[in-house]
Amino acid sequence: MKILTFDIGGANTKKMLINFGNRADGDRTQIQKDEIHYFPAWKKKAEFESFLKGLNEKADFVGITMTAELSDVFRNKMEGIDFLLSCCETVFDRPFYLSVDKEVLRFDEIKNPLKLAAANFAASIYYLETEYSQGILLDIGSTTTDIIPFIKGEKLYENTDLQRLKKGQLVYTGFLRTPLSSIVKKVPINGHPVGISSEYFAITADIYNILGLLEDYTCETPDGRGRSIRDSYARVSRVVCADLGEITEQELVTICEHIKDRQISDIKENLEKVSSEFGIKDIYVCGTGAVLGKEACNRSGLVYHRVACRNLPCLGLSCMVRDNVCR
Repeated sequence: MKILTFDIGGANTKKMLINFGNRADGDRTQIQKDEIHYFPAWKKKAEFESFLKGLNEKADFVGITMTAELSDVFRNKMEGIDFLLSCCETVFDRPFYLSVDKEVLRFDEIKNPLKLAAANFAASIYYLETEYSQGILLDIGSTTTDIIPFIKGEKLYENTDLQRLKKGQLVYTGFLRTPLSSIVKKVPINGHPVGISSEYFAITADIYNILGLLEDYTCETPDGRGRSIRDSYARVSRVVCADLGEITEQELVTICEHIKDRQISDIKENLEKVSSEFGIKDIYVCGTGAVLGKEACNRSGLVYHRVACRNLPCLGLSCMVRDNVCR
């Protein structure tokens, strides 16, 4: 049985194709495709349907989860959900949609479309509950960080992004696309705190590019220029209103290390909040920024477990669709 799943975000669309083998015959499950495609919905909304068509594959079933409805190209979430549903119904043959209640629904089964909004973490939780029974999911992506508690058979998470922000289960900080001015207001230069500009000059992809932690600079750059380390140095220098001739590379490395430290502290603070509320110390870390999650766990004295999957929502959704059609 082949199952194709998509996690449609405002900036990145993740895709996974899994062939679930016949267990009775000893066939092993194989992940045949695991891809991340950069597609800025706020710029290319009119091209979205053709973009999806280009990602389609021959499969027995298709599963969809979405967060792109939050993009400001839509006036509200409902408008975004309607648009995404229309595109998906056109491109795919009777796909399943994930709800925040951990249900997979055909289009004609959807009673409250708003429950499809930002539900991708529910698929991750479904997978983790099956594998580990209880813990906290720490998924650090390009744009946001999910901190979701789980105990098999119970529902511990909040339903909406707003509710999750209030409870510390969602932190709007990521490994690639977060503007530096949203993390710090001052940085150290020669041991002295210096205020920074609030312009969109550099993002976290630039600091992790400089620090050697970034495997692939997959998003757009703030200035539309290159993705080399030299380009990142230039962008970070502008955060303190300087050119490369006015500030040394070592000073810029110190700035990057300071911002990294503050970002980890923000994640740690919310992680400790969720851990304390539910009394759970086992943390299951995934996402492009998993390296930050490991440090946040170490600083908190929590138990770090690495989940070796960069695309956990699609993996979990694939399992949900399989279990739904096979029950």
